[in-house]
Amino acid sequence: MNRPRVFTQRRRGCGGLLALLLLAMTAGAGAQGNWQPTRPVELVVGTGPGSAPDSTARLIQEVLRAKKLTTTPVTVMNRPGGGGALGWSYLNSRAGDAHYIMLAAGNLSVAHLTGAATIGERDLTIIAMLFHEYVALSVRTESPLKSGRELLDKLKADPASASLAVSSVAGSTTHIAAAFALKAGGVDLKKLRTVVFDTSGKSISAALGGHVDVAASSLTEALGHARGGRTRILGYTAPRRLGGELAKIPTWREQGADMDFSNYRGIAGPKGMTAAQLAYWEQVLAELDRDERWRADLEKNLMDRDYQSSVAARRFLERIAVPIRATLDELGLLK
Repeated sequence: MNRPRVFTQRRRGCGGLLALLLLAMTAGAGAQGNWQPTRPVELVVGTGPGSAPDSTARLIQEVLRAKKLTTTPVTVMNRPGGGGALGWSYLNSRAGDAHYIMLAAGNLSVAHLTGAATIGERDLTIIAMLFHEYVALSVRTESPLKSGRELLDKLKADPASASLAVSSVAGSTTHIAAAFALKAGGVDLKKLRTVVFDTSGKSISAALGGHVDVAASSLTEALGHARGGRTRILGYTAPRRLGGELAKIPTWREQGADMDFSNYRGIAGPKGMTAAQLAYWEQVLAELDRDERWRADLEKNLMDRDYQSSVAARRFLERIAVPIRATLDELGLLK
């Protein structure tokens, strides 16, 4: 193997200068390659205390503390408002400072397209993907609709023949997920009858009361009602059947709608992070992903664990950006 040769020119007095130059270069590379926090870290959440994202952030905080995965304490900072927009703005006001990171969700890929926010995934540093939360479409048990295939056939023949409840705004991730499924099944989205409620709970309550025909909600919330025998899940937006109770419920792909969609959860940092800062957080979050308590909590809450490092996560977001934009355009919500 050819080895690099080091030339010295003692007679010209350059040896000492060269050694100092090499030492400086080595020190600089080491400084860039070994970043770590020097003060407390803020984990920003774009929702209020007690919300599902807040609970996720506090579990991350606890695991990092218990496993001593960070060199300084991590505090959860709630910045609710604007569907996450206030949190993203707060994060990006700390450009290049990796002491600020944020729990990112699917609305990061949507809100800037509907005009609800000015910041999107390209404006932040995407550090990692953590897991996926899927969306289900449910009906009350008295509904004549017994499967997702029946709903697709009904709406394909007459898109206005059944009403759809979504939350919390038009163009939300639950709305997009439902639209993905129906569009893939051949339904004309422009003719849908869609009703927007403040929360998924209100959407399901409206379906239970017979005020709407179908409700879109998180899979976790939908299954909670289905367990009580009050609702029936017609399908969910996972790429494959999940385990446990969900093994008996078909995905939309199995019912003629070739699609999948998730309200993903990941971690983002402010714009301008260095490669060393990114590498530090990738390593920390990879260790989080291997934690048994973390995995057990995701499984309990029907989340699909899917750790992806920065490059893979960025590619994932780029891949879903095109169909999201096209669907919002068809719904008349693209700004």
